[in-house]
Amino acid sequence: MTEFEDYDFYEEIEGSREEYKYFEKAKNDIVDLYEKDKEAVYYLRQLQVKFEKKYFHWITYHVIRYLHDSGKLDLKERNQQDGTTRHFYIHPSNRYPIRKINRMEKLINEFSQEHITRSCGQRAEDLFRMGFQKFGFKVIGEDIKEFKGKKWKKSGHDLDFIFERDGIYYGCEVKNALGYIEKKELETKIEMCSFLGIVPLFIMRFAPKSYIEQVRREGGFCLLYKYQLYELSQIYLVERIKKELDLPVGCPKAIEDGTIKRFENWHMRNLV
Repeated sequence: MTEFEDYDFYEEIEGSREEYKYFEKAKNDIVDLYEKDKEAVYYLRQLQVKFEKKYFHWITYHVIRYLHDSGKLDLKERNQQDGTTRHFYIHPSNRYPIRKINRMEKLINEFSQEHITRSCGQRAEDLFRMGFQKFGFKVIGEDIKEFKGKKWKKSGHDLDFIFERDGIYYGCEVKNALGYIEKKELETKIEMCSFLGIVPLFIMRFAPKSYIEQVRREGGFCLLYKYQLYELSQIYLVERIKKELDLPVGCPKAIEDGTIKRFENWHMRNLV
């Protein structure tokens, strides 16, 4: 099952004509993409990320399914050792996609290895910890599920950090991935922060506006950044991912001050 296979996007938009217009626009954009290069091969996550500034990942997912079901795109599936299936989409006139699919899959498998994904998560936590400390935010604790006598027992989740500045405590979750944080996890972490009496702070490569608004309504903040972060030692892998898959990845030495400054500005406005 893929990420949005059991997700009813029509239920989510509640009949919104505006969202349906986005669906139609996304359909046209993706058809145009393949018409311009009929030899192109894309896998599902790649297409979601490619169009994410215009369309939610779940809209792109449903558009891709529609285009496949209507015969406008062909699907090549590759079963993975973990029981999942990777989906590659091609133009129906593309008769020789296998060599390219093999090359793409080899690279995807390389950066999807557990030790790589784990190091990406740790790298993002390290960089943002240092960045926040540079701006005067103190790390109160890491991997937290208990704070000031309250212990979260409802689930096995914890928070990556608790930061403090000017007497305000932030429960921080860092998500360094190409896909969205799962909605259920987002809601659980918001509930955790409410239970612990702290402000929710989500640091994510990208997130849909609906998630950002949900966090805002709960008094929290979403700090987004541009690239999935890798270790400096993985620069060769990063360059291949950018060149061959055109994905937003990078291996900076530090988080840019301007990124942390966006949160600091919000923090200062809330002190008034």
